[in-house]
Amino acid sequence: MRQSLFSRLGILLLSFSPLLAGAQTLHQEVTERVEAEVIEIVAEYERDITGTDAVATVQEVRVELLSGEKAGQVVRFENELVNLEAGDKIFVNRLTTIGGEEYISYADFERRGTLVILTFLFIVLLLVFSGWQGVRALLSLLGSIAAILFLLVPALLAGWNPVLSSVGIAGVVLAAVLFGTHGVNPRSVIAFLGTICAVVVTGVMAIVATNVMKLTGFSSDASVYLNFATNGTLDLSGLLLGSIIIGILGVLDDVSITQASVVQELKAANCCLKFKDLYQRAIKVGKDHIGSLVNTLALAYVGVALPLILLYAKAETSWWQTINQEIIAAELLRIIVGSIGLILAVPATTAVAAWWFNNREVDKDEVSSHHGHHHH
Repeated sequence: MRQSLFSRLGILLLSFSPLLAGAQTLHQEVTERVEAEVIEIVAEYERDITGTDAVATVQEVRVELLSGEKAGQVVRFENELVNLEAGDKIFVNRLTTIGGEEYISYADFERRGTLVILTFLFIVLLLVFSGWQGVRALLSLLGSIAAILFLLVPALLAGWNPVLSSVGIAGVVLAAVLFGTHGVNPRSVIAFLGTICAVVVTGVMAIVATNVMKLTGFSSDASVYLNFATNGTLDLSGLLLGSIIIGILGVLDDVSITQASVVQELKAANCCLKFKDLYQRAIKVGKDHIGSLVNTLALAYVGVALPLILLYAKAETSWWQTINQEIIAAELLRIIVGSIGLILAVPATTAVAAWWFNNREVDKDEVSSHHGHHHH
């Protein structure tokens, strides 16, 4: 119902877009988003929200514009979106009609300073507690983000197949993370192979499940807007699959490198251990790791979707009907398929590692040098 409503609205907007553009030219001359600083809260009162029992706190705010054509000017406007205080840095929309009338409205809060401080704190803590390994991990993280922003995003916007693009970029990201953080050695190569196998299997399962469940990818408002913004050229169903693959990379990397490390250390501790013993002992650690990481993966997705869960919890329909809604089913698919990929990565990586170290001696100096950053 909601989807069809947005579809009709979009068609209506597209039909009247020339008229809307003309009207905008006639009635609107200047619109800009500018930085501002709150000087004073002149008044504060409550206003009933039409159609509900709730009330909104309305503030009459005086601000100084810090950028744009009218920088330095002091203006007043009403705000009911967020509680402001004197000294707050914000953004306001400034609209001037062709008749010369000016309208100011609250646009957003300045958050970049806080983000910079938190990022700096994260980097300092990482370097203090991880040393050189932390530097490598940070560079790998930046490489991963760059691969997604500058390779995956342009590829998707250019209309490339989302699943193939995501699997390909997943390989690049994994190589950056594993080899950048842990160096090129048997342990990281084994972890890479095990993770890629899990990614491929996860991708195939996601494709089959998405087709069987007839998931369109239009479950969120963002998807609808994205579809209009790209003139319908994006495969949103494939985009859903791509997001599932990219979403599980972090935990797959974690579990794979851990399993390869466990096998390597078992062999270093007892050079007489062969394939069967190495596999059986390492898989015990893997089972514990699976339990904690599946829980981590599920809680991460549930945390992101919490407002949505609360919304449907207030609905009149039963839970059994609710989970059939595409927006809920898509999130459940992420959790379930991601967890399956995670579970499969453990025996796959462990088996490859046990096979590799079966008849090979392990350099104990290399093992001890890596011992400090194992994640068990």
